[in-house]
Amino acid sequence: MPSADLEVELTTEQNRAVIAGKTSVPFKTFVSLILQRKVLGLFKNWGEEPIILSSELLTGLASAPQDTQENRTHLIIVTLGVGTLFGIFASAVGLAILALANISLGLREYLLIVGGLAGIAILVSLLARMQRFNRAQKVADTMEKVAQFLSKR
Repeated sequence: MPSADLEVELTTEQNRAVIAGKTSVPFKTFVSLILQRKVLGLFKNWGEEPIILSSELLTGLASAPQDTQENRTHLIIVTLGVGTLFGIFASAVGLAILALANISLGLREYLLIVGGLAGIAILVSLLARMQRFNRAQKVADTMEKVAQFLSKR
């Protein structure tokens, strides 16, 4: 899409060119504002407003990896797999320690463990269903966390 010519009024202040009506802000501040605010409504009035960026910043933004649902799904699957393997390893270590201490578990104890794990699984599935219904809030929370992370740097 060809861009329209941008006409700006320049003034000089202390040997610096200043564009009238424009404000210079650090990239971190600009991104934090976007992530912390509801900006979709601004597209109607400001969607075609030109912004001036350095060529290197624009190239960096264009070449940054996209955050897709496929990437997040892969991360979740890998995390669940590693968590399962760690859980099995921790259980084996725990049972080995109990065996070394001559402590044996009876049917009642094993049923308590299974019941606790089943309860946790039910709780996790309920939380996952609640998150599916509340995706907009999840996106907003994620954006808020990213903005907080960026503001700390």
